[in-house]
Amino acid sequence: MEPQSTPPPLLLSGKKVAVVGAGISCLAFVKSLQKQWPQGQPFPEIIIYERDAQDAVGREGYSISIRGDALSGGMQALEKMGLLDHALNASLTGSQRPEERGSFGVWDPDWNRLLEVGRPKCDTNQVELGMRIARDSLRRVLLDSVLESNSPDIRWSTQCVKVEKVDGKVQLHLNDGKTDVCDLVIACDGANSKIRECLRPDDKLSYAGAVMIIGTARFPEGQVPAPANKDWGLVLGGKNGVGLFVSPIDSSSAVWSLSYMAPEPRERINPPMPKEQLDNLIQEVLDRGTSFTEPFQTLVRATDPSTLRLFNAMDKQPFQHSHCTDVPVIFIGDSNHAMSPFAGNGANMALLDGWDLAEQLCRAQSLESALEAYDKSSIGRSQNAIAGSRWAISMGHATGFRLFGYGIALKLASLIMALRG
Repeated sequence: MEPQSTPPPLLLSGKKVAVVGAGISCLAFVKSLQKQWPQGQPFPEIIIYERDAQDAVGREGYSISIRGDALSGGMQALEKMGLLDHALNASLTGSQRPEERGSFGVWDPDWNRLLEVGRPKCDTNQVELGMRIARDSLRRVLLDSVLESNSPDIRWSTQCVKVEKVDGKVQLHLNDGKTDVCDLVIACDGANSKIRECLRPDDKLSYAGAVMIIGTARFPEGQVPAPANKDWGLVLGGKNGVGLFVSPIDSSSAVWSLSYMAPEPRERINPPMPKEQLDNLIQEVLDRGTSFTEPFQTLVRATDPSTLRLFNAMDKQPFQHSHCTDVPVIFIGDSNHAMSPFAGNGANMALLDGWDLAEQLCRAQSLESALEAYDKSSIGRSQNAIAGSRWAISMGHATGFRLFGYGIALKLASLIMALRG
C-alpha cells in the first residue's frame, strides 16, 4: 500500500496575518477563514488591531439591512458561516412573531404607503429575504463566534496608522509608537482607511451630493410611534426635495435621517456639541421637514443628543489589488469600496467580501491568483451597489415630474408584488 502523500501547505499556513479594524468585514473574514480552513493544516496566526476600546462594542445605535436578494447576498453569506440562525435570533425580525414583523416601505409625506416589500413565504430550505438588525448585534454575533475557535489575538484601543514593506513582509506602525511585522495585512479600517491613505493617497472619497442629519429617538418601552416601531424605509416628496429615512432599532428606539441635496458638502458635526448648536440643528431638521406629518416631529423631538450628527453622503469606487505584488495588503469592505447609507448594502458587501476572500486564500497557491479571483467577484457587485446608492439618492430627493414618475412606478411595483402574493 502506497503511503498517502502530504497535501501541500496552504498559502497562509503558519503565516502571520494582521487584520486592521474589528468591524463586520474583519470579523466576517476571520470567521470565514475558520469555517473553510482544512483540518490538519496549521492555522495562521491572526492579530486584529482595533482602534476602539472593547467596551465600545454594543454602542452603535443604529440598525442595518441584511438582504438575500441577488444584488446583496448577506443572508447567504451568514448561512455559509453557520451564523444565520444566530443573527436572526438577534435581529428585529427574529424577535417578533411572523405576523408582527415589519417590512421595507416607501411613503409619501402623509405616511401613505407607496410601496411595501414584505417577507415572502419561503420553504424551510430557503434563506429568508432579509432582516433588520442592530449593527452592534450583528457585530457581537460575529465576534462571539470568532472567539470560539482558533481565537485571534485582538489588540483593542490600538490603531494602525501606517504600513510599509520591509524585507518582503509588512511593517505596521501603531498609534502607541510600537511596530509589528507580519506576512499579510487585511485592511478593514473603513471608508477613511489610514492604510489606503498610506498606500493609495490619491484614492479618496467622492461627495455623492446629499447632506444627512441623523439621530436616534428614545421612547419608553414599547412606545415607538408607528410606522417606525417595526417598518423601515423612505419618505418621498418633502419640500424642496428633502428626503427622510426611518427605521426601528429596538422596542424603545428608532433612527431617523433627514437629507437634502446640496452642491457642496457641509462641515461634519459630531456629538457632543454645545446646547445652542444642538438646538439649532434640531430646529433646522424641523424646518427642513415641515412637509412631513407626524410622527416625524415626535421622532425628532425625542432625539438623544448624544446621537445627533451631520455628515455628507460619500462613496468610492473599488480598485484591483495590483499593488499587492509590491506590498501584501488586501482591502475589503468600506476600505476598498465605500458606499453611502443610501446603498443599504454596505454590511452585505462586507459579509460577502469576508467570505469570498477567505475562500480564495484557502484555495489558491499564490497570492496573485487568490486576489485575481477575489477581485473578479468583489468589484462588480460593489460597483452595482454604489450605482444603486446613487439611484436611491436621486429618487429620495426627487421633485416635480420626476417625483410623480417615481410615485407611479412604486405604486405599480406594489400592485404587481401584491398580485404575485
